[in-house]
Amino acid sequence: MLTRDDLIDIIAAGLAKAKPAAVVARLWNKAGPAGRLFLTEYEIKKRLTPGGVRLTIPENAILSPLVTDWLTLRGIEVVRGLI
Repeated sequence: MLTRDDLIDIIAAGLAKAKPAAVVARLWNKAGPAGRLFLTEYEIKKRLTPGGVRLTIPENAILSPLVTDWLTLRGIEVVRGLI
């Protein structure tokens, strides 16, 4: 069984193989796998107009679980398509 320290060592070794700039870019890049856009609750709230009931997002965008729950609770319909 792996301990916490073993996991830290494995992660550190994997990060050490990449150049530091590449690691930082990977951590802060908004595009996910294959250039897919990852949308958070903050970004969705910026896109919505007050009183809006429909939100159009890119077809291949990924919504965070928190924003999915938030949109469901607010009754906002998500439409996937070209923007």
